[in-house]
Amino acid sequence: MIGEAGLAALWLAAGLSAYQFVLMVLALRSEIEVARSIRAVAVVQGLLTLIAFAMLVLTFARSDMSVALVFENSHSAKPFIYKIAGTWGNHEGSMLLWVTVLSVAGAFFALLSRRTSERTLVAALCAQATLALGFYAFLLIASNPFARLFPAPHCRSARPCDPPRSCTRRRQSAWRRLPRWPQR
Repeated sequence: MIGEAGLAALWLAAGLSAYQFVLMVLALRSEIEVARSIRAVAVVQGLLTLIAFAMLVLTFARSDMSVALVFENSHSAKPFIYKIAGTWGNHEGSMLLWVTVLSVAGAFFALLSRRTSERTLVAALCAQATLALGFYAFLLIASNPFARLFPAPHCRSARPCDPPRSCTRRRQSAWRRLPRWPQR
């Protein structure tokens, strides 16, 4: 459920980035006042991206092995601080961190820039949205950080739960003699 919430927030942020791009095109082609709506969209986009990154941190912290990224880059026996650092220690997590920093910086710019001219504000926020849209497209299409494993693994430890099927008989008997991690 946490992964789906993060993915939904990421899709909504990408949609808002596309909407911000459309507003930029409208502002360039006509004399429509769009600065107020671009500010609001930038703030909501920053919040949604921050929520998506927080959901990814939470999946790593809880060792949710049904998310492929967590399964490939973490395990339940890791210390908590390494689980948190593992969030951005891989390709998908670092890309999500980058787009989070980009969109949150745009949200801060939209909130705190009162002396900036309207034309400069629109140009800066729309350039930020165009960059972010490219990153969102790459994240959602090519390297989804919230991709699920089907079926979800039933084991939450660093070791596999069952011996691999390709083991020979001698290796299988050696596998059975290994101490087992406690199941939860």
